[in-house]
Amino acid sequence: MKHALKVIILLCIALNCTLSVAVDAASLPRASEIRVQERLKAIGFTEPLRIYLRLFKQEKTLEVWLQSRGSYKLYKSFEICKYSGKLGPKVAEGDKQAPEGFYHVPAKDVLWNSRKWPRALNLAFPNIYDGLQKRTGSYLLIHGGCSSVGCYALKNGPMSLLYDLVALSLKQGQGVIPIHIFPFRLTSEKLAIHKNHKFLNLWKKMQPVFLSFNEKRTLPSILVCKTGYQVYASSEFVDDPSFTQHGCLQPLPLGSEVVPRKPSLTWVSKLQDEYKTLLKRTRRQIVQKGPQIRVRCNLKLPSCKRWLALRKRMLKRRTLPKSLLR
Repeated sequence: MKHALKVIILLCIALNCTLSVAVDAASLPRASEIRVQERLKAIGFTEPLRIYLRLFKQEKTLEVWLQSRGSYKLYKSFEICKYSGKLGPKVAEGDKQAPEGFYHVPAKDVLWNSRKWPRALNLAFPNIYDGLQKRTGSYLLIHGGCSSVGCYALKNGPMSLLYDLVALSLKQGQGVIPIHIFPFRLTSEKLAIHKNHKFLNLWKKMQPVFLSFNEKRTLPSILVCKTGYQVYASSEFVDDPSFTQHGCLQPLPLGSEVVPRKPSLTWVSKLQDEYKTLLKRTRRQIVQKGPQIRVRCNLKLPSCKRWLALRKRMLKRRTLPKSLLR
């Protein structure tokens, strides 16, 4: 009996050790991430990695900024080899527009892994402002492969490097990745060129973020109000009670995560309920209007059922050939 008890104790200890090693190994940087970390140290970035991504649609440029001693420095610029749509934000599911706006993607949501896009970044569209505007859309990413239907695509090499940088920053404690997507560099000259564009007012409200960062190299506080975006330098809004009186709040990744339910922010509570209904309706429409699989086999046969199950998985992963759709 004593011998059996000893064996059980030893087995438990061995299992615990194995589990702890597995958890520790999962939290460690991969080999490619370690190489990125070494390159960063070589050029003077020794602090915990903090990343800010800034994208310009018309210029097809994605900038990677790294925080150092309180301000951001440009690390790399990548070429966007493909995006779909034209200038202007994404408005509705299926419009094939790549989004514009300010996205703050939480660590748990930003890294995207699927068979088609094994290394991609999720934009967490729609954000709270998109929700206010009743905009719909899903699965909008920054990914590799130079093909796009509503996403931003890089070449595979730059995408792997970008993915490693973001993954490393998350392992070093960054909780949210700010991703700001502009139609173009919002200078007064560029806005004047597009003075008759239907989204000019939106771009004017986005311009202070562009100008503030260019001047100070720090991220301003971006508030979402009933009338649109409002920008505060750094965190000065914390001591300013007027922002709640005007129905403003900091943008959050998803409307369902809006926490404040103060009397001055009753519109936020209402938005939460409307937003959840909007998402459900959008998902239902996607299911109803989505592509249907052709059925050309005997459903009584096990082989037919296995084939349909396989095609269903391929459809879910978006790897099903168009020849099998109607």
